[in-house]
Amino acid sequence: MRTYGIVFLLTAWTALGLCSCSTREPAVQTNGEPIALSASIGPMETRVDDGQIVSGSYRMTYYSTPDTRSICPVSFAQSKGYPLLVDEEGVYRFLKWNDVTPVASRDLYLFTLDNLDNGTDPGTVTLDESYRAAPLSDAPELDIVWGSRSVALGSEHNAVAFTLSHRMTKLSVEIRVNSSGIVLDGKEVRITLVNIIDLPATFNRASGAVETGSHAPTDVVLYEGVLTQSDDKYVIPSSWIFPPQRFDSQQWPRLRLEFDGTTYEGTLNHFMIEEGADLDTPIEMFGLEAGLHLTLRAGLSRTADDIELVFMPVWVKKWEEIENIGITAKQRGIYTEGDYRSLVEAYNSEPKNSAALEKYGTLETGTGRWSFTLYKRIGTAEGAADMPKFKDDDFDLSFNGYTIYGYGTKEELVAVDPDGGNGNGGE
Repeated sequence: MRTYGIVFLLTAWTALGLCSCSTREPAVQTNGEPIALSASIGPMETRVDDGQIVSGSYRMTYYSTPDTRSICPVSFAQSKGYPLLVDEEGVYRFLKWNDVTPVASRDLYLFTLDNLDNGTDPGTVTLDESYRAAPLSDAPELDIVWGSRSVALGSEHNAVAFTLSHRMTKLSVEIRVNSSGIVLDGKEVRITLVNIIDLPATFNRASGAVETGSHAPTDVVLYEGVLTQSDDKYVIPSSWIFPPQRFDSQQWPRLRLEFDGTTYEGTLNHFMIEEGADLDTPIEMFGLEAGLHLTLRAGLSRTADDIELVFMPVWVKKWEEIENIGITAKQRGIYTEGDYRSLVEAYNSEPKNSAALEKYGTLETGTGRWSFTLYKRIGTAEGAADMPKFKDDDFDLSFNGYTIYGYGTKEELVAVDPDGGNGNGGE
């Protein structure tokens, strides 16, 4: 197999944040007044009302004592969000101003808001396999968004308006052919990013920082198949989300393309140039930064038997979001095997654990029937023998084209059918 040079550019967009101007109308307030939130993220085709969040579930942290951070869920409706507290009996009520306290030694309240799927830890959260780098088309919920907001003592009559920002990095790939001897049309191509950390370790709710911890770099196959042609370039069908990270100078990431028994490979550039800045003043690049969109633009060339690498600096541009990258709150539903197991356990308990089931679906008023939604493929057919099963089929489940341990119908997930016979869930 022969290895040739690869010429590529990286284009980066910095996150674009738009502050929200939505506030509650001034009125006579008391400390027993519920806290109202408004939030915005930026213009997207999937947004309405100029980018304001109009629905979805988030997590907010606040100080319950001057030195203690606490966390609560937030339900958004009609562009307003209301933090909720739950009592020992599982009954929810609005979080009120007399439930929060100013930060120690400071005359202000401090809040943070994020869409992380963890509702118990107000500090540093360990991120599991569900946050491993993946195409956005497969896992739109991967993009973590976060914002911080302080409110001065005496300003409790205003809504707490957040501006949220991306805490992960978005990565896309474009390929151009610079040689008449290379043909990509209709070819099966394998694209690999070498020496990249694909799994974040933690997320800090106080700072919004995503860290990779001790995780080591690995090789990630970004795409296998025929590339899509767009104008004079070829692109992979979906962008990816990666955790921000600092590159190892001894193992700088490389981009590898393989097709027709040939490998084209090159090292990512070490420099960036801001959009509109002087091309002669590049900025040193140290890794993937939160809120950047990097487009790896690869130019294939074959001019000699020896490896020839020609590199150009990264272009840093504003993040001009034009697609849904999962920036909205993670909707209620099933995303991981852990989600599925927790759902079945909560459903099968006597009585049903309604507080836990709220994470995965909604309860129909009047009938008491639950409806759940699947947002990702769960497990494989090989693991079906050990899969947990529902005690009955008195619920609705939308599969969205995905499967649970290889099964695509609700009946296969029920241990006993309505007639009392054994279910066919893989047994």
